[in-house]
Amino acid sequence: MNSKSIWDIDDIIEKVKEKKVNKNLDILIIGAGITGLSCAYFLKDSNKKIAIIDKSTIGSEITAKTTAKVTYLQKDIYSKLNKNFNKIISKAYLNSQLEAILLIKEIINKENIKCDLEKCDSYIFTNKPSNIRRIKKEKKILEEFGVKCSIEDKLPLANIPIIYGMKVDNTYTINPLMYLEGLRKTVNKKIDIYENTLAKNITYHNKKFYVETNKDIFTCRKVIICSWYPFFINPGFIPIKTYIKREYINASKLKHKKNFTAINIDNDLMSIRFYKDYIIYGSNSHRLTNKIDYEKNYNKSKKEFKKMFSKEPEYTWMNQDIMSNDNLPLIGKVNNNNNLLIATSYNAWGMTNATIAGKILSDLTLNKENKYEYLFSPREVNTISIINSLIGSFHYAKAYIQTLTNKNIVTSNKVKVIKINGKYHGIYIDEDNNKHIVSLTCPHMKCNLVFNNYEKTWDCPCHGSRFDIDGNIINGPSKEKI
Repeated sequence: MNSKSIWDIDDIIEKVKEKKVNKNLDILIIGAGITGLSCAYFLKDSNKKIAIIDKSTIGSEITAKTTAKVTYLQKDIYSKLNKNFNKIISKAYLNSQLEAILLIKEIINKENIKCDLEKCDSYIFTNKPSNIRRIKKEKKILEEFGVKCSIEDKLPLANIPIIYGMKVDNTYTINPLMYLEGLRKTVNKKIDIYENTLAKNITYHNKKFYVETNKDIFTCRKVIICSWYPFFINPGFIPIKTYIKREYINASKLKHKKNFTAINIDNDLMSIRFYKDYIIYGSNSHRLTNKIDYEKNYNKSKKEFKKMFSKEPEYTWMNQDIMSNDNLPLIGKVNNNNNLLIATSYNAWGMTNATIAGKILSDLTLNKENKYEYLFSPREVNTISIINSLIGSFHYAKAYIQTLTNKNIVTSNKVKVIKINGKYHGIYIDEDNNKHIVSLTCPHMKCNLVFNNYEKTWDCPCHGSRFDIDGNIINGPSKEKI
């Protein structure tokens, strides 16, 4: 079993050289993924004292899990935004994605980044007659916005079933870690980067932020949160405005390489792209609070891949995406303090949204106007968001109730649940019969953890925190081990 992604097979990201910590800054960026490094890229010539911290090593987390489609065709997002808001919002979102694609291309060309950027066509499709009208609506609104679209009854790969689809051009694929490394090299010439530095707390007084980490306390005038999931609950109330989706991705070599991306709009995810001799196929997407037997989900996705392509996958991994309740990312100022900014909830379209987030955040940090600030403001509250927040509360309650029984927490005979001082703890017994004991309460918002027997981790089914068998943090938003 290889649970690494296809991008993670080579040592693409160079180790950041440790430097003496500069703790007194103008700007501190938390998170060194695409968002954080893009933001730093746009700030690098500002003559500000800037540093970036990351709780692990660059490229070891979310960026390494993405399928890295650089596309503005994102299921039927534009007709949804038109329905929930209006055409102005829908067109603005399209423009933001097109601008992000241009920014990525400009950065690649200017900095001579070798990242296997390839131009390709993108498709959306369905295998359900009832969903044909949704694609027709998407085509109509995109054509109103000036996008050339065509109706398709098949994909370039015969293995993928389709009854109705739509195609656009001028989209791209990329190697995300090679691109991230190119950003890192460029940024690191002027901005210090500190790896394995976990932000734990932020306080504000005397017009300065004090960011406590596992190593030092940084003092700065502005803080930009670019981590996958903001580690605080308030400000922003991100857990109320979002939910987590998990999908399972398989990759294997195919004899005949194609050059396109595709994704269906049906409930059963089918996501396709190619990289060199490999097909990358995403499936079995589900709300994190549902289907909490994670090993079963992995096996289902591998079985589907084998059925579709008549071979076992060479790589199998999972990705977690933060989904907003109103289909718009959350980017910008989180409260009346204009010096605290965040970017999160990219709705599974991280390459473009992380890039445009970097531009928005850098502009706001330098007190420049940005035409997308209103579109993505985390402070905005609307009817759709409120309704979906209430639905989300039901799902969180459902996950909590499911994990109250040992049956749902334990998915392996190597795992036991015991009470210590009245609190539940999990015990994992390894191959050498050593016992690894952890608390079963997630420090983030006190949800009960579930054992992921496929990856041998303890996972939170509410907000996506993950821990190893000794309780160390793999993924936030938790900022404490268990």
